[in-house]
Amino acid sequence: LAEHWFYYVVVLIYLLLGSLTVMNMLIGVICEVVSVVAQVEKEEMAVEAMKYKIRSMLPQLDADGNQMVSMDEFKQLLESPSAAHMLQDVGVDVVALVDFGDFIFNNREEVSFSLFIETVLQLRGTNTATVKDVVDMRKFILRELASMESRLGLYDRGQQMPL
Repeated sequence: LAEHWFYYVVVLIYLLLGSLTVMNMLIGVICEVVSVVAQVEKEEMAVEAMKYKIRSMLPQLDADGNQMVSMDEFKQLLESPSAAHMLQDVGVDVVALVDFGDFIFNNREEVSFSLFIETVLQLRGTNTATVKDVVDMRKFILRELASMESRLGLYDRGQQMPL
C-alpha cells in the first residue's frame, strides 16, 4: 500500500481468482471420484443380484443336486426368460453366450458354480482385454493346434480321423 493502491487491488484480485480456481479444480476432482465410486458400486450390486438370482434358480435346474453346472443345466438356464434378462442387464450377450458354451465347459462335463459365474462375467461386453485374456487365448490356440496336428497325423498315416 506504500507504493500505490492499484497494486494492492491487483494482488487481491490475483489471490481471489487463484483461490477460486483451486477450489473449482478440487470440486471437479471430488465429483469425478464420487461418479466413479457410484458406477463401481452400481456394477457390483448388479453382479451380486445376478449371482443371487442364479443361485436361487440353481436348485430348480440342478437335477442331481451337486452344486455344479452341467451343459444341460446351462442350456436350461439360458432358456429361462428371467435368467436371460438378468444376464443381459449385467451386460452379458445372451445370444453369444450360447455359442460360448463349449468354451465355458472346456471339455468338462460340469463346472463349479463359482467358476461358471466368473467365466460368464468375463464375457461381458464392457470388459476390456487384459494380458491374462491374451495369454489364455494363446494357450487355447496352441492347444487347438496341437489337437489339429494330432488328428492330421492320424489322417496322414491312413487312419480314420476322429471327430
